[in-house]
Amino acid sequence: MPDSTAPSDLALRRLVHELNTPVGVCAMATSMLPAQIDAILAELDAASLHKAMAQLEEWRETVALLQSSLQLSVQILTRSTSPAASVCTLPLIDLAATLQAAVKLQATRRPQLRLTCQVHFAQDLLVRADSAVWQQVIGNLVANSMLHGFDGRGQGVIHLVGTLLPGNHVLVHYYDDGMGLSEEAYARLFDDGYSTRSEQGGSGLGMGIVRNLVRHKLGGHIDIHRAAKGVHISIEAPC
Repeated sequence: MPDSTAPSDLALRRLVHELNTPVGVCAMATSMLPAQIDAILAELDAASLHKAMAQLEEWRETVALLQSSLQLSVQILTRSTSPAASVCTLPLIDLAATLQAAVKLQATRRPQLRLTCQVHFAQDLLVRADSAVWQQVIGNLVANSMLHGFDGRGQGVIHLVGTLLPGNHVLVHYYDDGMGLSEEAYARLFDDGYSTRSEQGGSGLGMGIVRNLVRHKLGGHIDIHRAAKGVHISIEAPC
């Protein structure tokens, strides 16, 4: 008799999909460290202090990226096995900085793409919220923009607009200047299993995960809006 408490196949696939980005960044970052260490040692041997300091700073950024990705991985695993935290126990976060960090994290996965992120918030939004969930939500949106919206391009622009609503709700608008969506994609974007690249092995889990995270983890809702160019998605959630 099957164990009724065992996670479903879909739940496991979602967890793997969620962990793919932070773990992938960790692997990439760690692979860069040996070469950077060798370069630093070579510069020190050559007594070229200025160049060595520049490389040390690059190494520092790499380590910071590795640490943030590992922390996000741990938060995902902890959240998957623990009861949901109450609002009172959530940390106070700078929402704009949190979303910018999510964009930067995704940008490292496609360094050949010149990604510009413009952030406009009506005020400093210091809110009690789960930063890992917000980073996953925005991270998945950015990943979709890079994979689909900016396909075949060398650059792209992402625009984030945030404001505080009455009743302690936050509203975040996400825009990209990519190629936009088909009529079918507008209708089915958040359906589990739907992918515009299913014939190329796309799982179609990303946007379904985003919808579930917004609904069940943030307690909010997500909508897609028709745009003259690119994609426009809005997220409203209590904070």
